[in-house]
Amino acid sequence: MVRVLVAILTACSTALAASILEAATAQPAALELLDAPGVEPSEEDVLLALERGWFDASKRVLSMMRQRGAPVASLSSVRASATKIRDQATEVINLMRVGANKEETIVTTAFQWAQRPEFVYLNIKFSSRIDGPVTCLNVDNERVEFGNVESVNASSGKLLFEGTGRQKPKTFRLNLTLHGAIVPENSSWTLGSVGRLLITIAKATPDVWPRLLQSKVKPKNMHVWHDRQQALDAEVKKEKDAAKKAREEAAKAAQPSTPPPSPPSTTPPPEGAAAAAADVEPTAPPLPPRPVDPDAAGPSPPPEKKKKKKGKKVEKKAGAKKDEL
Repeated sequence: MVRVLVAILTACSTALAASILEAATAQPAALELLDAPGVEPSEEDVLLALERGWFDASKRVLSMMRQRGAPVASLSSVRASATKIRDQATEVINLMRVGANKEETIVTTAFQWAQRPEFVYLNIKFSSRIDGPVTCLNVDNERVEFGNVESVNASSGKLLFEGTGRQKPKTFRLNLTLHGAIVPENSSWTLGSVGRLLITIAKATPDVWPRLLQSKVKPKNMHVWHDRQQALDAEVKKEKDAAKKAREEAAKAAQPSTPPPSPPSTTPPPEGAAAAAADVEPTAPPLPPRPVDPDAAGPSPPPEKKKKKKGKKVEKKAGAKKDEL
């Protein structure tokens, strides 16, 4: 019975906490309700306070939730509501600036790019020049779209970025038709450092593109991201070397190894073979050749006389006859 009562009281307190600011008609009354002992406001109270413009009450609720250990950083609905309010306030401020009634200024953003076989990386700067100061530190109402367009030969990727300057009434835009097809669901973007936007584009087919855009004409706002490209090249080379080493090791492991020599047989020969081997007399080794006695071989034949050449003999006779004359 006690457990049932505790459960009922807990449910009632949760329901009251979810609608604790509903009874307040103004922000001072809401702050008084929050100062009451034992009050535990929730995410619904923050959303209600933001919707009614009670920003002091919304900050008080978030502080109380953080003190009791609630994960306020993961309140995505609260973040979305606050971002919407911020963007609307920025538009009001921009309309109050001098020259706000003039035609809206569109800035084609400068960007850098690098690639590896699977992805393309873009570093977009909120300025028309990559080496100049940023025109705007932050943008609101940012929109990034990925897609593909079909052409006669093949499909090409599409990228569209738009954002409204928070400090100045300018619209930043970048519209690119890429060299090859992309995978939109695997592509992503995030706000980088001050005045920049980082985009990762997934290629449909892993390959190194000869250029970024479908057109061979290089626009003035496009630049190579040298530092990023060098790091990516080193990363790809390291991966290729590791894959090659793994293939070589796998091929080496797949080759059959040479079997070791078989040990001598310890099985005794059969009885008949042993008896036959015992009856065979061992063969005597061959005798060395006897030395030859030179005296016993008899007198050596006389040396052959050299035959004189007939030509020389005829010359001598001719010389003797000449002397006689």
